[in-house]
Amino acid sequence: MAVPQAIVFDLGGTLVHWPDWDEGATVKWSVSYDHLIATYPERRWPARESFVAAMRDAEAAHWKRVQEEHWSGPPTGLVREGFDRLGVPPSSEELMAAMDGYAHAISGWGQVFPDAREVLGMLRDRGYRLGLLSNTWWAADWHNADLATHGLSGLFDALVYTSDLGYSKPHLSVFVEIASRLGVAVEECVMVGDRMIDDVSGALGAGMRAVWRKNDYGFPTGVAVPNATIDTLTELPELLHSWGGR
Repeated sequence: MAVPQAIVFDLGGTLVHWPDWDEGATVKWSVSYDHLIATYPERRWPARESFVAAMRDAEAAHWKRVQEEHWSGPPTGLVREGFDRLGVPPSSEELMAAMDGYAHAISGWGQVFPDAREVLGMLRDRGYRLGLLSNTWWAADWHNADLATHGLSGLFDALVYTSDLGYSKPHLSVFVEIASRLGVAVEECVMVGDRMIDDVSGALGAGMRAVWRKNDYGFPTGVAVPNATIDTLTELPELLHSWGGR
């Protein structure tokens, strides 16, 4: 196989942990609602509970399509669908107000894994090209702001969020996209992620090596055989060296 020249990381579950993901969804959409009604108080809005339920249903529908069709779409589409479920067509300004409120709610929500910054810096110092490839409906600006908060943004050569694309992992096109932005051949990339289907099988199908960041929180195993398994990111530099890397 080709000598590794670039390392591509998944985001959630690999570099960053979002605590209370499901439990916190109500809080995040409640903040979105409060910002919306504070910005446009003159309009009759449905109850907070109805708004939160509609947006959560829109999220669930989004991820169902991601899982079944490897589809992706922008945050405006998801939030607009939530309004459609309420039977309340928003203006462009109202749509943005709801999104601004959500962006405020998730600011600083993520927690970087303790070894992430050190390992990324080490790999960058060794001359690897570093990329990020994340399945997400969130706006790129939201993620980028979060990376900057945690001191990670300057460590990547390319950032790809599927909210800006038409497809999501494990679709071949998104792996080709990140390799192209990194300026290396697909086979020279190593994908590191916590999801067996999205990250491991997708990378292998594209011709990349795949490293599974082992986890025990329910993602299916047995659907693919990674080239290597690690428990922590600190194992990655030595692994790459064993494959002929720097």
